[in-house]
Amino acid sequence: MTAGRKILIVEDEVDFRELLLHVLTEKGYRVSAAGNGEDGLRLYSEGAPDLVLLDVHLPDMSGFEICRKIRAEGPRPETPILICTVRSEVAPVAEGLSSGATDYVLKPFQVSDLLERIQTALSGAVQ
Repeated sequence: MTAGRKILIVEDEVDFRELLLHVLTEKGYRVSAAGNGEDGLRLYSEGAPDLVLLDVHLPDMSGFEICRKIRAEGPRPETPILICTVRSEVAPVAEGLSSGATDYVLKPFQVSDLLERIQTALSGAVQ
């Protein structure tokens, strides 16, 4: 059930952010987007999204830091957070999960995989 679900994208690469925005809007999500951590945290606080899609590498702070802030400060600390990273090593994935991420997606990814992970996170199946 995607209708009306709100997703916040925090991604500094403009083309990638626009692609995600387009794909998710086409699938019926209400999407907001930020290009850095500060704007992402502001939009999160103002909009209380149902899910956050979070890049690890941002110009002003790491996605891990943002994830920890969301978990510690709310307003909805239980919000599912999907970490996106280009790295395939175990350490960044483990760091993302230990900082409170719900799941992760390695770039580049198939859109169908991303959509499935979003649906799973929104349904509460990912712990």
